[in-house]
Amino acid sequence: MTPQEAHHVTLCPQWKIVLQAMIQSRRNELQSKAIKQDRWNNREADRQAFLEEHNGPGKFSGKYGPQPMQTELP
Repeated sequence: MTPQEAHHVTLCPQWKIVLQAMIQSRRNELQSKAIKQDRWNNREADRQAFLEEHNGPGKFSGKYGPQPMQTELP
């Protein structure tokens, strides 16, 4: 495509419509990614708060320290 042809295409009203549709599509994609990132950040913050509040998953589940070795099967 020559520069003159490219210039002629960019002056068409359809060109503006296509560009606006592409911009809107990118905005929607960016908004979707931002929402996903916010959700991930909230889940990570909740996990960190849980770990700090209960001093880790071991104390929450009742496993405070090393368990004695079993000499026999129960």
